[in-house]
This record gives sequence, C-alpha cells and structure tokens, in this order.
Amino acid sequence: MEVDWPHAQDSWNQVTREADNRVRFRGIKRNLRNDFTIRVLQLNRPILGIFLDKNCENSEYILNMTSRQLLFTEHLHWLLYDNNGNLSYFKELFEKVNLFANADVTFIVPNKERTNIQNTSYIIYDVYNNGRPLGGKLNITLDHEVICNNTNCQLGQYYSKLHLRSKYGNRNTLKDVTLRIAVVANKFPITAPEKEIQQFLISENKPYVDSIARFGYHRLLILQDVLKFKMNLTYHDRWSKTDAVGGSVGDLGTERVELTSTPFLPTAARFENLTAITEAADFHMICMFRTPRNAGIQGDVFLAPFSMTVWCVFGIILFISGIFLWAIFYLENHRLKKCLNYVPCLLTACLISFGSACSQGSFLLPRSTGGRMAFFSLSLISFFMYNYYTSIIVSTLLGSPIKSHIKTMGQLADSNLEVAMEPLPYTASYLYTSKLPDVRRFVARKVEPQKNNPKLWLSVEEGVKLMRDNPGFVYVFTAATGYELVEKFFKPHEICDTNEVLFRPEKYLYSHTHKNSTYKELIRLT
Repeated sequence: MEVDWPHAQDSWNQVTREADNRVRFRGIKRNLRNDFTIRVLQLNRPILGIFLDKNCENSEYILNMTSRQLLFTEHLHWLLYDNNGNLSYFKELFEKVNLFANADVTFIVPNKERTNIQNTSYIIYDVYNNGRPLGGKLNITLDHEVICNNTNCQLGQYYSKLHLRSKYGNRNTLKDVTLRIAVVANKFPITAPEKEIQQFLISENKPYVDSIARFGYHRLLILQDVLKFKMNLTYHDRWSKTDAVGGSVGDLGTERVELTSTPFLPTAARFENLTAITEAADFHMICMFRTPRNAGIQGDVFLAPFSMTVWCVFGIILFISGIFLWAIFYLENHRLKKCLNYVPCLLTACLISFGSACSQGSFLLPRSTGGRMAFFSLSLISFFMYNYYTSIIVSTLLGSPIKSHIKTMGQLADSNLEVAMEPLPYTASYLYTSKLPDVRRFVARKVEPQKNNPKLWLSVEEGVKLMRDNPGFVYVFTAATGYELVEKFFKPHEICDTNEVLFRPEKYLYSHTHKNSTYKELIRLT
C-alpha cells in the first residue's frame, strides 16, 4: 500500500527484473476487451491489479483509452493514487469516464494531517458508477484509512459501513440508470400500443397463452422492483430468427440491450456472445395423443404372463404327464385287473393332462394309490399355474388402459397418426435446424407432406380439444401451455388414456446477458 516512490523504487526494480522473463507488456491502444477473458484465464488470475499514479504525465490519456475500451470491470482492480489529494479534480475527471456497477476502482490520497516522520497515512475511496452511458451518476464513498511505514501497512479507522457488506451489497440499487430491455410477445401484435402490450404481459387471464413470455416479464418486474432501475423496452415477436441472429437474442448478442425479459435455451451459437446467469424454468415440449380403452390389445396379451421358455417347459411337463398317465392305465389294466376294462389311448391320456391344466375334470381316474398321487401332483402344479395366469390376465385387462407402443419421435414418424402443432417460432426453427435423425424423419413424413395444410398449426385450445375428441390424433405443445387445458377439457379417464412422446430433449431456460455485460454478477445475485 505504501506509494512513497523513493522507498519503493528499489523494490519495484527488483520485481521488474524478476518479471521480465514472465510478463508480456501490451500497449493500451490494443483492443483488449474481446480477448481479455481468455488471456486472464490463461494467466490463471481471475483478477489483475493495476496501479496508476495520477501525477504521471500521460495518466489522463491512459484513463481515456481505458474508458473507451470499457476496461473498468470486475476483472481489473484499479488502484489510482494522487499525491496532491485533489478530490474535486478527480471527481470532475471521472464523471466523464465509462464506469459501471461492476467497476473495481480504489482512489488513494495521502492524509497529511495524520502523517508523521515514521508513518504515512492514506485515505481510501471506493469509486463506481451504475452506468454512465445509461444515465448513472458518479459515486465516490469515503471508506477507510490505512497507515503505512517502511515495513508494513495497517488499518487505521473506518469512515463508512462499506466493509460490513459485499461489493454488490453496496451497489444493490440502480435508481439512476435506464436499462435497455428486449421484450418478447409471441401471441400479441407488437404493433399495438405499448400499454396494451404491457397489459397483456402482466395479465393473469388465460395464463396458457404465451406463458413463457409472460412468465419472463413477471420476473423482470420483480427484478426492477428490487434494483429500482428504469426501463426502455423494445418489443419483438420472437426470440430469434435463426439460432443467434435477430429478435431479442440478436439484440442481446449485439449489445443493443442489456437484458431480455424472457429466458431462453442456451445453445453453442448463442454462447459465442452470451452467457447464462440464472436458471429460470424447465422447457418441456411433448407430443400428446389419446388412445381409447383396450386399444392396442392383441392376441399375444394372453401369452404375456409367461415367457416362451416357461410355456414350452409347461407343455413338455403336460406331455410327459400324459405319457405317464397312459402307462399307469396300462399297468392297472394288465397287472392289477381291478380297474378299467380297456386301456385309454395315448391321445386320451394327453387330453386328460391338458384338461387338468385348464382346471377341467376327468371321467377317467387312476384307481391305484401311486396313480392317484401322480394325478394329484399334476393337478396341484396346474392349480398354481392357472391361478397365477388368470390373476395376471385379469389385472391387465381391468387395470390401467393399455398405452401405445409409440415412445420416440422416430416411432411417431413411422406411424400413421395425424399430427398438428402449436404455432410457435422456436418449434419451426427446431424442426428445420435439428440434425437428429428422428426429427429429420418426422419432418419428412409428418410436416412436409402437409406444409400447406392449415390444420398443421392449430391454437392450443383447438388442438387440445381435437386431441380429446379424436383418439390417435397427435398434438405437439409446450407443457407449460397445454397441461392446464388438458386438465380443463379432459375427463379423468381420458387423461389416463393419453400418451406422451418427448418432442425435443428436455432442457432448462436461462436468463442471459452479454459476456461483457457489466450487470451480469449483480443480476445473478439478485
């Protein structure tokens, strides 16, 4: 902290000699802003310190260049020293500098009243601006005193309560700035008067209409209520024209706005200029269709309780039992001479065995003790098999309705089901930009053949009602929009008959700012 140059010159020369082989110095005229983050990460230093003596000849020129490059950010800790302690001149100079709420600038002046031969006293000021280009005013706060000697520095006294809060805790209001914000309204004409658009966005009527845009606008109003900033709104009818160009996303990427009201999906193209700061909501888009009760039940449902191996083993057991019964009847007729007057054929014995498996009685029974024990064992095995089998069949047929075998977009594309979709810009964008094979096949078989069909794109209310009245009709919608209408228009047993197929991988919606945004950390914390 000591800046008495005669005492510090030797130390500075030593540090310079040690750094010559490790540090590359760059001129301030070079455009450092775009690649600054990468360079900081390469140096493994999240914050770099810069000391500037305002009494130097070119100090104002350096400050002006830094201001134009917008380098007063959280990545650079500026330590500005003025030996003359001219606070008025410093204030006049910095009122023209592009400072923002994330600035990390400390101004130091000597405190001559408390300086003596042994110790030098310095007064520390915290300097920031909520955003000069956006109407912000310079804020210079007297913070604390530091007392230094030739060996170390110690804290003298505090002059304010800045030390009791974090950096952004001291900058938690933006009353003096007007933020430029891009607002999305998909289902309302953006050419309408501004009051009508805002009334639509804040209305709680029919929340399923443009739900994501309205949800985002409500979050924006809460953020404004906390940070107290004013707003200059720009309205768009979509998030973007392509992945990262046009719409509110394009405005944010080109820094024409500081914020967007509506959260959106992060993609690789958008990450080139934007950064996600907070998770806002789930984005769940589905294909839903209804199947009537018992639809899809086929003959193999009666074979389902057992695997093919079990059926084969059971059949072999019955056949062997039939042979064994025939042998018993033969022995009873030829050796015991007290039973039947004739020997049933092998086929009859096998039918008796099969009848036992079906819980049917038999008019022929062995008379010997061993024969009756064998027949009892067969009946007991058949009893267990029969009861297990019938319980599974009954629970299957009387339980929950049979669901469709269609579980993926690829299976849906290969089916003969009719499809309609909620008219959303990002739905069409996803269909024609996705490289997933299932999606490409879905577009080729379900979208392209009826691209001129007006029933391909239906409103949510119309699509949900059509899905309810036409089992097998598929409607594609966002869960946030359609679930409420499904609950409203469907009866409970009809809801149980519905099937869902994930239209696109489930992701989260995030609030974004530009990578170079000066409000990024403040908004994230808020």
